[in-house]
Amino acid sequence: MEKAPQQSPHFPDAFYRVAVKGLHVENGKVLMSHDAVHATPVWELPGGGLDFGESIEETLRREIKEEMGLEVASVAEKPTYLWTNRNEAARGMEWFHVFILAYRIEIKSIENLVPTPECQGVKFFSKEELEQADDLNQQMRPFAKLFNPADFA
Repeated sequence: MEKAPQQSPHFPDAFYRVAVKGLHVENGKVLMSHDAVHATPVWELPGGGLDFGESIEETLRREIKEEMGLEVASVAEKPTYLWTNRNEAARGMEWFHVFILAYRIEIKSIENLVPTPECQGVKFFSKEELEQADDLNQQMRPFAKLFNPADFA
């Protein structure tokens, strides 16, 4: 006999996809990738979903290599920022929750960028540019408020 899923009267049902993002900052500006996979291209931090059994460093190295053709030189031991977001109408779902961990990274050479559908190009954004951008990936909106160039001085 199959057991019914457990539900709590105190907590809503939830599933969090864990995403790991890289923070490559130069002169107070953060590197963003232009993702053309969406119906309308958007800007977001490089990185992606944490796969089962994979370390954070492995995820960042794999995702940035796959999406941008770039090599990560180093990854910080602890995240600089973390936030949650409810993604609406994405990946064939009405909604889902994502937990984002953003780590400082150093990229070996941005000049080696290889465009892919997930990264058509890159651009450095100031805090003000992030806050004013209307073409950020929906899960990057909280990051625009969190980003503080002084954290990278």
